[in-house]
Amino acid sequence: MKVYTVGVIGCGRIASLLEQETHRGNPNTHAGCYDYYHRTRIVAAADMSDQRRQAFGSRWGVSGLYKDWQEMLDIEDLDIVSVCTYPIPHRDMVVAAAQSGVKAIFCEKAMATVLGQADEMIDICQKNNVKLSINHGRRWDWQYRKVKELIDQEYIGVLQSMTLHFSAGLANNGTHYFDMLRFFAGNVQWAVGCLVDKDSLDPRGSGYFHFKNDVQCIVNGSFGAGAQHLFELIGSKGRIVVTNTRPPQFKIYVGDKEELFPDMPKDQEINTFGSGRCVIPLSVVEIVNGLDLDQDSISTGHDGRAALEMVLSFHESERLGNSRVDFPMQNRDICVLVRNEDFISSAVPE
Repeated sequence: MKVYTVGVIGCGRIASLLEQETHRGNPNTHAGCYDYYHRTRIVAAADMSDQRRQAFGSRWGVSGLYKDWQEMLDIEDLDIVSVCTYPIPHRDMVVAAAQSGVKAIFCEKAMATVLGQADEMIDICQKNNVKLSINHGRRWDWQYRKVKELIDQEYIGVLQSMTLHFSAGLANNGTHYFDMLRFFAGNVQWAVGCLVDKDSLDPRGSGYFHFKNDVQCIVNGSFGAGAQHLFELIGSKGRIVVTNTRPPQFKIYVGDKEELFPDMPKDQEINTFGSGRCVIPLSVVEIVNGLDLDQDSISTGHDGRAALEMVLSFHESERLGNSRVDFPMQNRDICVLVRNEDFISSAVPE
């Protein structure tokens, strides 16, 4: 069977360094998962930091090391590219990778900083027949997919409302949880948001989403980094509660009785031990299967854009005096920078 060649842009935490944090389970990074899977082989990596680049090469046995990611794309014959930087340069990197002849791109969240950038990324990948996948990892997690299945089957009756508690920035952490809200309830119709630390690059915030199917969701993202993350999904006959502990806990209540959440199948238990779990290995397998069978990801560029729009809607609502923001958003220029490290694109505002 074909072994797909991989290039990694950015050699930081999610690319490689998190393998040192064993409480997460191993492998738990892009490089670790490509190295783990017998049908992918890392042949090149790019990072502006000499130290990180050399450490990456030593750890994963990669000799094709570049300071300039564009040079890597020009020289190497790559099937898959992972974009593992902070969001500011994502647009430039994804567009260049798609135009270089790669078959698939696995891009970190948040997908972009501006909706217009996300649209460009989606468009160029479609024009070049490139599979674009965004790393909203819970979409590959069997337990979260089981929650969606139970909702779709109306096991707790018709989904009526949701509550979400989470910590840290809207774009850095919130994008994961907003993506799950949409995964469970479908597309958003309108939103109201309130930013907490509005002068930071990636503010925290709270608000409300109203979905097209009339599901209502209250969001509290105003906690500090140590707060427990929690979903509560309320149906007409019961509820499902998910707490982001280690390991996550999934509870089902139908009527006034708690029921056992289904056991995870053995083939989904990769990387599960004690308190650790990472599902990136499952995303890599899906990318390979998608290339083999010409299938799209469960976490497409369109899904990544939708999560970004949810994040930006809170920013737009704050800008408008905490007013209602209808979807699709009319302001496609509002920007959230999130964070930035060493990779800076030429398009970044001064």
